[in-house]
Amino acid sequence: MVLGVSSFITQIAITIVMIVFNNLLKEYGAASDYGSEIPMTAMGIVMKVNQIMLSVLVGIAIGAQPVIGFNYGCKNFGRVKKAFLIAIAAAETIAVICFFIFQFAPMSIVSLFGSEEGLYNDFAVKCFRIFLMLCPLNGFQTVAAIYLQAIGKPIKSAIVTLSRQILFLVPTAALLPMLLGVTGVLWAGPVADGLAFILALALIIYEMKQLKHLSAPNESRQCD
Repeated sequence: MVLGVSSFITQIAITIVMIVFNNLLKEYGAASDYGSEIPMTAMGIVMKVNQIMLSVLVGIAIGAQPVIGFNYGCKNFGRVKKAFLIAIAAAETIAVICFFIFQFAPMSIVSLFGSEEGLYNDFAVKCFRIFLMLCPLNGFQTVAAIYLQAIGKPIKSAIVTLSRQILFLVPTAALLPMLLGVTGVLWAGPVADGLAFILALALIIYEMKQLKHLSAPNESRQCD
C-alpha cells in the first residue's frame, strides 16, 4: 500500500487540478474576449489529450518498475541504472513526438473533437502551445517518480508526483491569472513542468550517487 500511494495520488491530483482549472477558466474567461465557455471547452480537450500522453509515459515507467525493483533487491545496480535510462529514453521519445504535434499541428487534434471558427480555434491552439510547452520534461519526471517508488522510496516518489500536479501547478494557476488574465492559467503548465523537473532531477542525481556508492561492494552480485 505504501509503495502504491504515488500512483493513487496521481489520480486524485488530476481530479483536483480539473476542479481548480474549471473554476479559474470560468472566472477569468468571463472577463476576457473568449467568454467563460470557450476556455473551459478548449482546456478540457487539452487535459484529455495530455492525460493520454501521460498514460503512455506512466505505462512505460510501470513496465520498467519490476525490472528496476527486482535488480535493486538483488543488488544488480548496473542493471537498475540501465533499466532506468532505457525507460527515460523511451518516455522522452514519446514526449518529444507529442511536443512537436502540440506545437506545430494542434488543429489536427482539436478537429477530432469538432472545431469551430474564430476565438474557439484561437484559444484551443493557444492552450496546446502554451500549456504543453514543456511537456518533454514530463517523460523524465514520470519515470523518476516510478523509479523512486520501485527502489522503496515512496515518500520521495509521492513528492515528485505531487510537485507538478499540486504543489506547483495549482498555486501558479491561481496567481498568474491575476497578472495575465485567462492566459495566465495556461502559463501555469510550463512553469509547473519546469519546477517539477528541477525537483525530480535533484532527487534522481542524489539517488544515482547513492546507487554508485552501493555498487562498489556489490559489483559481482547477480540474481538468476
